[in-house]
Amino acid sequence: MNPVLNLATERVDDVVVLLHMMMQMELPQLLNVHLPRHWKQQGLDWGWVVVIWLVYIVSEGDHRKVVVRGWVEQHRTMIEQVCGVELSATDVSDDRLSIV
Repeated sequence: MNPVLNLATERVDDVVVLLHMMMQMELPQLLNVHLPRHWKQQGLDWGWVVVIWLVYIVSEGDHRKVVVRGWVEQHRTMIEQVCGVELSATDVSDDRLSIV
């Protein structure tokens, strides 16, 4: 029997470059110093939430919060592999972006 091979294709564009630049600047860690995590908070810390949102804003030229969740779902595999984080459906919801 031949094993089933599942392939996922994503357009990389400028997202990887932006993520790497922000990671080289240690932006997630810097933001976490100034935006401390609440002890009951689950999911991504604020630094990564802001970095992903900034990458969306710069890449898409759009600052609306409501569409970020869908954009992240389209780029989920790439973001997880580049950043080394695991994303859940609620990590970049418009509610969490409003809190930040």
